[in-house]
Amino acid sequence: MVILNKKGFKLPRVEREKFILLIRLGLEYNGQDILFSIKNYNNINQLRDTLQDILKSEVSFTQTCIICSTDFGCSTCKYSESCPTKDLPFSCVCNRCLQPKKVTQQQLLF
Repeated sequence: MVILNKKGFKLPRVEREKFILLIRLGLEYNGQDILFSIKNYNNINQLRDTLQDILKSEVSFTQTCIICSTDFGCSTCKYSESCPTKDLPFSCVCNRCLQPKKVTQQQLLF
């Protein structure tokens, strides 16, 4: 499985028609950094299928935590089996932010 960061990833050189298809499906290409990033999520499942065809491997994307902005993969999440957006490049809450905060004695005094 290949895990891609939605903010920027590299792909092998693709033919012109595939490149145009990727752009139409919602990717953006930064020629200076030679990176692709996801600009539009409207065709995300078709985009993932196309990337899997190009990379010859199963593809998943990192999630971004809405609390701490960390990028993370779904594989460690205890809710991964029931998650409707598993392995798609959306926002979620990471395991660290899901953990209940330990309240110290000092915090209880205030």
